[in-house]
Amino acid sequence: MKLPIVIHTEEDYDRAQQRVAELNAMPDGAEKERELQALAEAMLAFELRRDDADD
Repeated sequence: MKLPIVIHTEEDYDRAQQRVAELNAMPDGAEKERELQALAEAMLAFELRRDDADD
């Protein structure tokens, strides 16, 4: 079982963006799609938490 992706800091967010770029350069596949989806969800959750903190 794989652990969920969680982004806590801006540095984590930057690393997630780099990983998305790496994945996009790879051939398509089910594992790639699962990781991209997990990264997208983690990045969105971080963005929402950051926006809430700004309010």
